[in-house]
Amino acid sequence: MSRFGAFAQLTSCLRGEVPAAADWPAILELSHRALVTAQLYSALAQVGAVQELPADVRTFLHEVFKRNRERNRRLSMQLSDAVRALNDAGIEPVLLKGAAVWATSGRGLEFDRILTDLDILVKPSEVEHALGAFDKAGFPCAARHYGLHSVAEFGRPTDVGFIDLHQRPPGPTRIAQVDNLDSFCTQISWLGTQAKAPAPAIQILFTVLHDQFHDGDYWRGGFVLRHLLDIAELSRAPQSVDWLLLHELCKTSLVRNALGTQLVAAERLVGAAVPELFTRRRWARFQHQRHIWQFMYPSLAVPLSLIAAITESPGLLAHGALNESLRRRAVGMKAEAPRAVSGGRLIRKVSSRLRRVRRILTPRPGKL
Repeated sequence: MSRFGAFAQLTSCLRGEVPAAADWPAILELSHRALVTAQLYSALAQVGAVQELPADVRTFLHEVFKRNRERNRRLSMQLSDAVRALNDAGIEPVLLKGAAVWATSGRGLEFDRILTDLDILVKPSEVEHALGAFDKAGFPCAARHYGLHSVAEFGRPTDVGFIDLHQRPPGPTRIAQVDNLDSFCTQISWLGTQAKAPAPAIQILFTVLHDQFHDGDYWRGGFVLRHLLDIAELSRAPQSVDWLLLHELCKTSLVRNALGTQLVAAERLVGAAVPELFTRRRWARFQHQRHIWQFMYPSLAVPLSLIAAITESPGLLAHGALNESLRRRAVGMKAEAPRAVSGGRLIRKVSSRLRRVRRILTPRPGKL
C-alpha cells in the first residue's frame, strides 16, 4: 500500500470509519509516528468497531490505550502540583496546547490524547516568581531558555513528562500575542488548583501559529494529527468556537492563509466542524493539496516548499513587516531608516536563517 493510502486509512479510522481491507501494519506504523495510537483505539471503541479488529491489533491498541490512560493520570497529578506551586506564589497560569484542550474537554482522566509535555503560560513579569516557585516546590530545571517564548522546562525524576513554562504563546513574536488574553480565558479548577484556559477560538489560533509558523509546517507540508484532532474536539466543545473572532485575530493575509489551510485539513482528515468561511477559500484548499503532495512525494517536499515561499512572498514580506512593527511598538522603539548591515551581523543573520530552514525541514516526533 502507498504511503498516502495508509494515511487515508488511518484518518478514516480516526473518524470512526474502519476501511475495507485495512492494512493494519501500515496504519499502526503511521499512528505510532503521529502519536495518535491511543486516540485511534478510543475512536474505534466509540463506534463499537473494536471487536471487529484482528485479535493482535485489538490487543496492541488496547495496551497502548491502557498505558496512556495511566500516563495521563500521572500527568494530571504533575499538572496539579505545578499549578499549585504557582498558586502558592500568587500566580494563576494559563494552560496551553494539549493541557488546555484537556482542561476544557470535561473528560477528566478519560482523556486519550498522548501529551509529550504540559505547557503553562505566565506573564513576563511573573517569570522570576514562577521559577522560584518551581524550585521551592522541588521541580528541577532541566533547561533554561532566554529570549524565546519558552522560558524553561521542569521535571522531577518520577514525572513522565516535562512542564514547559512559557512567557508568550509560540509563533511570530508579536502576531502570536493576544491583547488582554485574560479576557478571552475562563477559570478552571484542576484537582483543587486554579488556572485559566483560553477560549476555543484562541486555542485554535495558538495551535495554527505553533504548527504553521513556529514549526514551519506551512512550508514543509507537515501534518500534526494530534493537533488536527484537538481542533476537531474544540469545534464541537460545549463552549462554542467564536469563528468571527478567530478570523479577526489573523492580522495578516499569510496568517489567514495558514489558518484556512489547517482548518481545511482538520475538516477533511478528521471531520472537524468548520464553517465555510474558512474551507471554501480556494487558496486554502490549494495549500492543503500542496501539503498532501508533499506527504505523498517526499522528494518534492523541498521544491514545493520553495514554490510556496515564492507564491506567498508578498504576504510573507507584509507579515514580517507587521511583526517587526508590533515588536518595536511593544518595546517602545521608534521606526528607523534601514541601516547598513555589518559583515558579522550579516553572517549571524544568514546562519540563523539556515538553522531555521534546517529545523523546518526536519520532522519531529508526532509529525508526518
